[in-house]
Amino acid sequence: MASITTRLKGYRFQTVLNIGLLVLCASASGYLAFAGLWPAAAVVLSGATLLIALRMVRQANRQQSDFTQFIRNISHNDFSTTTLLHGADSDSADFLYAQKALIDKYKQLKAEKSAQHEYLDRVVEHVDTALLCFDEAEKIVIANRAAKDLLQVSLLINLHQVDASCPPLGESLRTLVPGKSQLLKVVLGSESMQLLLSAREFKLLGNQHKLVSIQNIQEAIDETEISSWQKLIKVLTHEIMNSMTPIVSLSSHLEKTLDDDRDTDMGKGIRSIASRSQGLLRFVESYRSLSNLPQPAMSDIDVADLFDRINRLIEERLSSSACTLSVDLKPADMSVLADRHQIEQILLNLLSNAVDAVADCPVRQIQLKGYLDNRRRPVIAVVDSGAGIPAKQLDDIFTPFFTTKESGSGIGLSLSRQLAHLNRAGLTVRSTVGEGSSFLLVFER
Repeated sequence: MASITTRLKGYRFQTVLNIGLLVLCASASGYLAFAGLWPAAAVVLSGATLLIALRMVRQANRQQSDFTQFIRNISHNDFSTTTLLHGADSDSADFLYAQKALIDKYKQLKAEKSAQHEYLDRVVEHVDTALLCFDEAEKIVIANRAAKDLLQVSLLINLHQVDASCPPLGESLRTLVPGKSQLLKVVLGSESMQLLLSAREFKLLGNQHKLVSIQNIQEAIDETEISSWQKLIKVLTHEIMNSMTPIVSLSSHLEKTLDDDRDTDMGKGIRSIASRSQGLLRFVESYRSLSNLPQPAMSDIDVADLFDRINRLIEERLSSSACTLSVDLKPADMSVLADRHQIEQILLNLLSNAVDAVADCPVRQIQLKGYLDNRRRPVIAVVDSGAGIPAKQLDDIFTPFFTTKESGSGIGLSLSRQLAHLNRAGLTVRSTVGEGSSFLLVFER
């Protein structure tokens, strides 16, 4: 910077010197011509005046041309100064040097800005929360990796792509009020999700932008729900067992002492109390499994071997129910990291439910599938051709104690979801009344 200042001072001094010489020569030439003295000297001074003036005009024109070219280069993002400095004479060298210094400073600022932009891009990409930013024309200017994974696309350009992947989400992005949050339940790919949306608006380069964060809180909701059910079941089973145990003991004792009066009303009543009390104890005991699940022993499971074993275990049940089971696995070498016994328990329960679902159907077809979804996550699906599940029941089928079967306990699907959760997987359902149901076991990569 000091060098530029020195050169500019030298340029100003040279300009002042040229103007001074021009004025001096013009004045002297005018004086000699007016006084009629030394005509030859007057002619020489007049020529010198003209030469100095021409030199100053030429220097000004060159500087104007250089400056115009300099502005033109910047407007086209051309920061090369080689052409400007090549062949420059001493008159314009200082001016061109100042241009070069300015361009170097501009390059430095642009490099710093580019580095800062890249740093922010890395931060945005690293964030697990999906981030979308779009302008008034619905053009998406920011979409991080988490957002693309969520919508299962490789490129996001505008909100119409969001509409194609998930129409409710696209509508919510447009109508979401800045500063407020919205909870949205959607199905994306093979997953049912609870999305928490938050938005902020800002103006950039005169255009209004909306920045939206999207968090899938389904896993957190499931964890909280499972934990709440486990605590409730522990309390209920404890209190019921404490109350029923003495009733069972006393009714059994009375039943024995009234052996001679078994056919009396009292005897029948006591036998009924004993029978129902023991049945209630067995019922409560079965629910203890929901709150005392063992931790999984994780290992790599070859899904093809898993399917073969499941097929053998369910073969007799399928045969007795006149059901056919088809198996489809792509890729054939797919594997999952989980507890083999717990995954078998989940699949056997789902297949058993599928057999019940197709019991009254003319076509009793069940499919066991294995594949990778759009995010390359392993998915195991049990698909039946049954009557389907009404939409109003879909939110309740994983709730403990809920069942649509006359003899059901309401424990199977709840237990299966808890086992899936322990194995870092999600268990979701898709169902259409009259077409059948699909239960999807989705494993994290």
